[in-house]
Amino acid sequence: MTATPDRTAAAATEPASTDKRPARILGLDGPRGIACLMVLAVHVGGHNSPQTVATFKLGLLGQGLVFFFALSGFLIFLPMVRRLFAGKPMPDNKSYAVHRILRVFPAYIVIFLLCSVVLRAVFVENAAVAERHFTDAGLGMLTDPLALLANLTLVHSYIPQYLQTGINPSWSLSLEFAFYIALPLLAAISFYLRGRTNIPAPVLALIPVGAMFVIGLTGKLYTQSRVEASGITDPLLLDWGPNEIAVLSRSFWSLADNFTYGMLVAVVFVAIERGIIKGRFVTRMRWWAFLAMIPAAALSLKLIDDNSRWQSTFVAIGSALLILFIIVPLARGQRSKFAELADWAPLSYIGTISLSVYLWHFPILIMVGRFGWMAGDSPAGMLWNFAVVTVVSIVFGTVTYRLVEKPALTLARRYKST
Repeated sequence: MTATPDRTAAAATEPASTDKRPARILGLDGPRGIACLMVLAVHVGGHNSPQTVATFKLGLLGQGLVFFFALSGFLIFLPMVRRLFAGKPMPDNKSYAVHRILRVFPAYIVIFLLCSVVLRAVFVENAAVAERHFTDAGLGMLTDPLALLANLTLVHSYIPQYLQTGINPSWSLSLEFAFYIALPLLAAISFYLRGRTNIPAPVLALIPVGAMFVIGLTGKLYTQSRVEASGITDPLLLDWGPNEIAVLSRSFWSLADNFTYGMLVAVVFVAIERGIIKGRFVTRMRWWAFLAMIPAAALSLKLIDDNSRWQSTFVAIGSALLILFIIVPLARGQRSKFAELADWAPLSYIGTISLSVYLWHFPILIMVGRFGWMAGDSPAGMLWNFAVVTVVSIVFGTVTYRLVEKPALTLARRYKST
């Protein structure tokens, strides 16, 4: 959700090592906008049109969130891979930390406090337990000091009694931040070995990728091993309830592999940029990625239908394949009509302000319901609800992007330049 949409070009800020390097990575802001709208739609439907969502299996739209994780893996790992391949030092950790903090916390804290203190539209208890369709059950102003501190520091998703409190979709930011912390630690291994061994850069770049995969794999296996002993049988509570299993299910340990495949695409992208992978193989790779999306989608649908713990893994694989399909021509310095179409201006704009829209949309759907603007539980009603919440979320998101996010990002870039 937060991988530098100010803009995707931020992934290409390292000095060029080849004339073929694109000035900006096209084609990713638009899909980011689509993914944001997918998440918004499933939350609007889930709260106000549950029967419509169930009938048409619209819960699938929630998987759009996994695209953000794959995209973060690609964009945030990419500058590190470029420097590794070029034989340069690892990016400055202080600059990296400042940028990551300023990317998320100013907007998050402002929106959280407004939604809690002014709108009184955050969850004061676990949403999976308290939420009731069409009502304000479980919502209000968060006053518990420990719950407030946990939410403001984005650690609430790792504490069972505070999971799914506050702005309940913010659990994904807790996951993203764990990734931000783990990535430079894992990348440091590759940079350390580069100066002390003759291991080729492409192999070194795969070390963090493999480590992230192993973290996610072991986390899923451990979480699954704990389910029976927990005595919890309700799938909703296993995924979102105030218990150990739900915390593990939403944790970096279980979901680290969602970032893995985007990271792998970053390695492939740089290998193409530097001519390590070239020729017809590159052209074919793009279409192989397109074809591979078909079985990845089929497996994802089956696993989602089974409510499998592995569903997000295959959605992340499909997301990474989509990213690869978009960016391969750009790595070769070529024009990509698909990337240009994908960055259609309205969707690209939503992608740019997606963090604010994502944080605003759930409290806004609650407020819109309080004003009596929401329609009934029908396909037409859900479309109306989606349109209203989308418009209001974009308006509010635009304000916080321009007044909070953008100044914070400008400050982060100034820090980097000093």
